[in-house]
Amino acid sequence: MTALYIILGIILFFIILLSIRLKVIIHSEGGVDIDVSWLFLKFRILPKDHDKKKKEKKKEKKPKKEKPKDETVSEQKEKKENIFVKFYHNNGVSGVLELVERLAKALGGMLRGVGRSFIFEEIFISLTVGSGDSAETAEKYGKTCAALFPAMGLITDTMRVEKYSVDVIPDFISGKNEARLHTKISVIPRKLINALIAFGVRVVFKVGIKFLKGLKGGKPGAAEEKNNTKSITKGEAK
Repeated sequence: MTALYIILGIILFFIILLSIRLKVIIHSEGGVDIDVSWLFLKFRILPKDHDKKKKEKKKEKKPKKEKPKDETVSEQKEKKENIFVKFYHNNGVSGVLELVERLAKALGGMLRGVGRSFIFEEIFISLTVGSGDSAETAEKYGKTCAALFPAMGLITDTMRVEKYSVDVIPDFISGKNEARLHTKISVIPRKLINALIAFGVRVVFKVGIKFLKGLKGGKPGAAEEKNNTKSITKGEAK
């Protein structure tokens, strides 16, 4: 009984640990700074300290001697039928489409789960657009707004965003072009892992088992469907 309590305590500890947000801070103004922090740990991803990098010595590669090709082995490999072609032969077009549909549903569920694991705590974007001519500056300003604001609206609608601000300023005098970005992204590792595990389970049970069954025996009428598609293509060719 004590061992069970210890195991449950360890599992609960890891659940709590993986529920703590991992934060990624990106700041761009002239350069790009990326910092990652989790609990009391903090890592600098960019810019890297070039002085601490070790110089790697490039070793000269010796020319490899070409081995004589074994024609018997290549012939045996060519005779082996591709498993995807075999699945198509057994199940026809409808079987392949059903398999692709199942895979697409599993992938869509994973993307929704991954999206819920990300939280944008802060997004601050400031752009200054300009050109030598006032008309060109106005045109550039309109194109920038037309591209930036719908994209920002899509992000706020589909993902969790707590604070955001977007500014686009036209510079008619000096014609400067500047961009400033600051964003803080939080990731909940537990939700991310859950989404990946759920995706793996769906692929195994919804796609993998269906694929293996299709390799052993096809759907009834798959051969007729294949013959019909061949006759249609021949008729079109004539």
